[in-house]
Amino acid sequence: MIKQLTYLGTEHQPFNIANKVKMTNIVALFSMLVAMLYTLNYIFILDEPLVAFINALFVLAYSATLLFNKYNAHKASKVYFFSILMLHLVVCTNVYVTNKTGFHLYFFLVPTGAFLLFELKDKFEKVALSLVAIALFFYCENTMNLSPLIELTDEMNHLIYQSVFFINMLEVIFVLTLFANEIEVNEQKLTKQATTDSLTGTYNRHYFFEQANFNLAMANKHKRPFSIILLDFDDFKKINDSRGHHIGDLSLIEAAKQITSHCRAQDCFARIGGDEFVIALYDATLQEAKSIAERMITSIVQHTIRTADTSPFQCKVSIGVSSKSNEDEQLKELMICADKALYRAKEQGGNRVVLFNYS
Repeated sequence: MIKQLTYLGTEHQPFNIANKVKMTNIVALFSMLVAMLYTLNYIFILDEPLVAFINALFVLAYSATLLFNKYNAHKASKVYFFSILMLHLVVCTNVYVTNKTGFHLYFFLVPTGAFLLFELKDKFEKVALSLVAIALFFYCENTMNLSPLIELTDEMNHLIYQSVFFINMLEVIFVLTLFANEIEVNEQKLTKQATTDSLTGTYNRHYFFEQANFNLAMANKHKRPFSIILLDFDDFKKINDSRGHHIGDLSLIEAAKQITSHCRAQDCFARIGGDEFVIALYDATLQEAKSIAERMITSIVQHTIRTADTSPFQCKVSIGVSSKSNEDEQLKELMICADKALYRAKEQGGNRVVLFNYS
């Protein structure tokens, strides 16, 4: 139930907007919880049913924030929420009790919350709400309510003041923790987008060369073997022309799955071209790489691809394999060698593994 409420209004929204909406929902739910706790305090401790009833209405008012988000009125939901919050604080400080309770300290949360929850483009709303919050804070701080609905002792005023300060700190920690987590999630998502091929889920060309160069350097440093497997589809254009590009994409996805199943944890597997894949194998000799490549070809050839609109079919690939022969060999040289071996595999009819001959 709580999870469903948290995600209200996030459906079909871009990632950054969905995060802001989710955070607004969480803050609204947290505010409802705090307001409800104060309502229970008014009922069972202070025995003030009228104040408890008014405060319960504010709990319901906070819940309307979720309705705004449900119907995708995201900016309106934030403006509404902060407006209700500030009205609630004025009522608490200048109607229920007096400023000795410190309820007006909650106004400090408005500028922080506004700048965190609104989009970057919503500058007017952020500044306007912040200025209103500052003005209301000074109004409540310098205005004494001479006829409060609840007459509190100095001890109770002090207790509520402490609770306000404590909840303020909790809310700051709570919100900042949530945003720190969201930033981390965003960073992970951006990293994935920057390093992953969107179609097959493998690494992309940029990441491959960065990681493979690092792996090769480690192999040279620790005097370990290092090999490259370069794989290219046979007659991929025929698949696109005869079955459609969506089936061609499916072929790439299915082949990538088969290849992945034979990759080791230390291998770096990437799509570097339309129908061209590469695997950098740390700590693998030429013969070990050949054995892995042959298993990959067998898996791809034996895997039948079935779709609703075309007859079942299998794909075929050609593979070229190279391995470093000295400590000074660069990744670019290994790629060229693997490409030459791949070219010979194509010349020999495809659907086979060919090793680069260093002699």
